[in-house]
Amino acid sequence: MNTKRLSSVVLLLCLSVVACAQGAMQSDRTTTEATIKGKRVAVTYGRPSLKGRDLLGKAPVGQVWRVGRNNATEIETAADLKIGSTVLKAGKYSLWAKKVSDNQWTLNFHPKTGIWGAPELKEGYVAELPLALSQASDSAEMLTITVADNKGKGNIKIQWGTALLSGDFDVAN
Repeated sequence: MNTKRLSSVVLLLCLSVVACAQGAMQSDRTTTEATIKGKRVAVTYGRPSLKGRDLLGKAPVGQVWRVGRNNATEIETAADLKIGSTVLKAGKYSLWAKKVSDNQWTLNFHPKTGIWGAPELKEGYVAELPLALSQASDSAEMLTITVADNKGKGNIKIQWGTALLSGDFDVAN
């Protein structure tokens, strides 16, 4: 086999391995969405498995979590959202959870998207949603995020194991 042909075969094999690896990394990604006041709000995230760990319970106060696996979790909204007194413009944002006390977290919105891995963003957050921690009646082995319409307001829930983080937001008129 000549060198040119061997190089082509090796390149094809390498591209196949990369494509398979990327496919595997994306295969555990999912999207949850809701229509609130006629506007679509969607969250796309990776679903890590718990594997017997209690990662949320053991996170130290002050810990910032990228929420999800591989690519950072992202929210995309067709409407402006009201997060407390902050109006978050329609668009796409990465989501980061921060443990602020033993039973209180915040969900932080950052305009930088397309982030892979776990580089904690130290600044630049544009909104912060308080999240209450409660115990779910069932256990979720894989991280599960839901977005729902709750009588015209938005609700986001993040469950992993029996830990359930939840918070409400509004769609600006």
